[in-house]
Amino acid sequence: MTSRLQTAFLVYLFAALGVFLLVAPWSPLWETSTAGYLPTPMGPWLRSGFVRGLVSGLGALNFVAAWNEARSLLWPVAGDGSRK
Repeated sequence: MTSRLQTAFLVYLFAALGVFLLVAPWSPLWETSTAGYLPTPMGPWLRSGFVRGLVSGLGALNFVAAWNEARSLLWPVAGDGSRK
C-alpha cells in the first residue's frame, strides 16, 4: 500500500509532465530546439504535426493517470483500510 504522500507526489508528477507534454510541441520551444533541425531525416519528422499531436496525446494520457491517482487520494475505497 502506498502512502498518501507518495500518491500526492505521483499526482503532481503526472500533472506536471502532462502540462509540459501538452504545451511544449505547440510552443516556440519546439520550433527553436536543435533536435528539430538535425541534418538527418529526423528533423522534418520531429517538426511534423503528427509527432506534435502524438506528444500532446501522451500529455493527455498523463492527465488521465493524474486524475486516477487523485481519485484514489481524495476518495479512497471503503474496504482498502486507508480510512479510519
